[in-house]
Amino acid sequence: MRGSLSLIAAGAALALVAGCGASVDLSKSTSPRRTVPAGSGLGPTTSAPGPTGTVDPEVLRRVDPCGLLDEDALKPLGQPAESRLRDFSQCSNYMKDKDGRELNFTLSVGDLTIGQPDAGSEIDGLPYVQSELDDKSACFATAITETNPNRGITVQVGRRDKGNLCVPGKAVLQSALAKIRTSPPRLELAKNTLVELEPCTLISETVIATAVGANSRKRPSGAHACSWNGDGVSFMLTFRIGVRPDTIADSAGTTPINLGDGVTAQQKPDKDGARCRVEWAHAAFPGDDERAEVVALDYSRYSDKVAGEDPCAKVQTVAKSLIPRLPKR
Repeated sequence: MRGSLSLIAAGAALALVAGCGASVDLSKSTSPRRTVPAGSGLGPTTSAPGPTGTVDPEVLRRVDPCGLLDEDALKPLGQPAESRLRDFSQCSNYMKDKDGRELNFTLSVGDLTIGQPDAGSEIDGLPYVQSELDDKSACFATAITETNPNRGITVQVGRRDKGNLCVPGKAVLQSALAKIRTSPPRLELAKNTLVELEPCTLISETVIATAVGANSRKRPSGAHACSWNGDGVSFMLTFRIGVRPDTIADSAGTTPINLGDGVTAQQKPDKDGARCRVEWAHAAFPGDDERAEVVALDYSRYSDKVAGEDPCAKVQTVAKSLIPRLPKR
């Protein structure tokens, strides 16, 4: 797919082209997902050998995205800066090209893909989707590794100067696939890390029904998040790397709640009574006392308010059922 992107993609591009000075907020099908075998795109296969067993989502879940966005990948394009880990599956590098102009990369593993590949469009044996903004200020290059829904490895590249950014984007994506095929770099995390868990498998249908009703629609939202949607309501479970919620409680306007099992979380209901978030630090993030592996649960009602409904009570019920299924703290 080439041409205009959705507003979601445009928003991602704004974050991408903002460069080093930008702050990054880390804050419906029920069909079984399928791993995409190499060479199984929506068009004819190529003769080049593709990854074998390395597009398994369980393997990709632990890949270090900054290990993919390294100097070997970036030096041929100019002067790399220091790569910055934004989340479990996202890394950015705000570098200069060979002419000294800004060239900003963000690599994401496991994100939902935008659009469908053209027939026969492949990269190293995997379905390939390439999109760019109308003004040529950003390009998104994606290798699809999983379907139902489509998820993959995406390289976003952008800068203020317009140009053909899909060429360097595809080159970095090919470099990442080569590393994944041979020796995937692994994130170094705490023993009780959340990174290898599949959020969509951790909350039972019975429990989620107390929050969003029966017959909800479950959908992964990236490698480390899952959403459930009912009639006019939604629920989201996210594992992320972020600031410890208790250290920013005053500025965030949250209050502590005891969930049992040794977990004290931070809670924030919206003033309109239609939303509530509960989150806590689950595991330390090595080498960084300010950040941690964070569990976040969000409830939102988009339909008319229901008399007597307590969104935070619903989130707490789900949280208490989730805690015993997480690695011991």
